[in-house]
Amino acid sequence: MDRNEVQPLSPAAAARLDRLFRLYNTRLLAFAGTQTRDHATAEDVVSETWLRAARSLDRLQAEDAKAYGWLRSIAFRAAVDVYRPKSSTETVTDFGDVVAIRLLPAAPPADADVLALADLTPAQATAVKLAAQGMSQNRIARRMGKAQQVVCKNIHAGARRLRLAGSR
Repeated sequence: MDRNEVQPLSPAAAARLDRLFRLYNTRLLAFAGTQTRDHATAEDVVSETWLRAARSLDRLQAEDAKAYGWLRSIAFRAAVDVYRPKSSTETVTDFGDVVAIRLLPAAPPADADVLALADLTPAQATAVKLAAQGMSQNRIARRMGKAQQVVCKNIHAGARRLRLAGSR
C-alpha cells in the first residue's frame, strides 16, 4: 500500500479518532507550539499528526484516556519532519566577499564602509554573508541554530546598518 494512499476508516475507527481529537487536540496544539515556536507551523504539525494517527489507529492498543503519549510521539516526529531539509540540492556558492558587492556601492570601499562591516554583530555578519552567498533563510536558521524569524531580523538589521554606513 502506498503511504499517501487514503484508506477509508471504519465507523468504529472514525468514532474513536473523533473522541481522541476532542480529548487531545488542544494539548497537541500546545505541545506543537512549544516545538515549533510558530502557531501556523504548529497547526500544520497537528494536522499531520491527526493524518498519521488515522493511518495507524488500528495499532493503538491503549485506552482513549491513555493515548496522549502515543499522539505526542507522532506530533514530535511530525515536528521534526517539518524542519528536516527537503532537498540536498541547495548548496552555498562562495563568491568571495559578496557582502560588499551586494550591499555597498560599487565604488572602492572607503574607510567608513570597512568600519561598517565591523559594526555588525557576529550573528548579523554571519546571516548577511550566508544570505549573500545564496543560502535560504531556512537553511541559515538551521545552520546557526536559531529560529527563522531571528535570522530574518539579523539579515535586515545588518543590511540596514550597512546602508546607513554607506550614506555617511
